[in-house]
Amino acid sequence: MKETAFDPAAHTAEAKEVWSESAERYEKLSNSLFAKTAEEFVEFAGLRKKWRVLDVACGPGIATRAAAARIDEKGSVLGVDLAPGMLARAKAVPAAKRCAPIEYAEMDVHDLKLETGSFDAAISQLGLMLFAQPDKALAEMVRVVKPGGVVACLVQGRREKMLFTSLVLHAITECDPDLRAPYGAPTIYSFGPDGALEAAFARAGLQELSTKRLNGTFRFASPEEYWTTMTEGAGRTGAMLRSLDEKGQAWVKKTVLRRALKNKTRSGVEIPYEFMMARGFKAGR
Repeated sequence: MKETAFDPAAHTAEAKEVWSESAERYEKLSNSLFAKTAEEFVEFAGLRKKWRVLDVACGPGIATRAAAARIDEKGSVLGVDLAPGMLARAKAVPAAKRCAPIEYAEMDVHDLKLETGSFDAAISQLGLMLFAQPDKALAEMVRVVKPGGVVACLVQGRREKMLFTSLVLHAITECDPDLRAPYGAPTIYSFGPDGALEAAFARAGLQELSTKRLNGTFRFASPEEYWTTMTEGAGRTGAMLRSLDEKGQAWVKKTVLRRALKNKTRSGVEIPYEFMMARGFKAGR
């Protein structure tokens, strides 16, 4: 296996391209699977009426709209994302009635072009574990909230519990170990283990930390439907798969379908998932 030094700038540039290209497909995945999770997440975050909320790595706007529905017309939500394609999908969804107004802007979480202390809360659903420099990103989220303000993140859980993504990713890196994340790079499971997300929040200076795990299964009519959902809808995962030659892609697909059958039910397959949420308050509350 070749050794590759981790380059945060290159990682971020690649993320912008990959997620922008996969935006339409990812939106379909999000709408079908993550809407309920977004509602649970914004409830956990404790968003209140009249608040000004920042949604970081908003993607197609699933959590952004859930937040807007919770804080009513007197509040506001700003969704920011690195990928123009994602923002285009978010902006294409008509505003709902009796919700807070929403604006969207292209922005890198590592350098938010926003005033210090200008939001009541900053949230990020499935973003933190993708950032090139998670600690720097969290520090920026903390900076832009008011003293006493809320920062909340939802990430993927433990690899062994988050089979929804790990079934495919494990097979891809089995096929080509060179596709494993280089030393020093974040992985999508970095914050899944006990204490990992809390430690990141503590390093950012957040206080009164609360955490919660969300466990369940996503249902698919067949292993093939699961395969299509994951490989077409996911950003980096799909890109990794397509980097393999034809023989490698065929081996990965065969392996994933066989392993997915271990979760067979009468109506199809149920693939387990686990998410982890954390909430903290900026000092000065």
